Amino acid sequence: MTTNPKIEELFSNYRKYMGESPGGFLGLLNPENLETGDPKSLGKEIQIGSGILESGINGMHFEPMELEKGKAGSRLKEAVRIYGLMGEEIEQMTENQPRDYHLYVIAILIDITSSLLNHIEISQE
Repeated sequence: MTTNPKIEELFSNYRKYMGESPGGFLGLLNPENLETGDPKSLGKEIQIGSGILESGINGMHFEPMELEKGKAGSRLKEAVRIYGLMGEEIEQMTENQPRDYHLYVIAILIDITSSLLNHIEISQE
């Protein structure tokens, strides 16, 4: 599956505009890996992103009720853990998925999440 050229262009423009800023996830992504769809490289990058998100979440204060099953804290922690495990599974795959639009969508969503966590951290200082 290949992506719509407009999606690729939107992602590329966003990446160029934002650059590699501290706390941004996109600085970790090698655009070549998105273009080639190499699962080994993408899996590793997802695991790194998961680690960054996990660090941000672990630095957050949650009320005890937020850590109950199904609540915000437990959902964030478990989702990031699963994201890392998915990265491990992707790393084991052998078939390239060049320019798959899902990869661009995932990368943008992770950058949004990472940026939100950075904002929360800064506002709590």
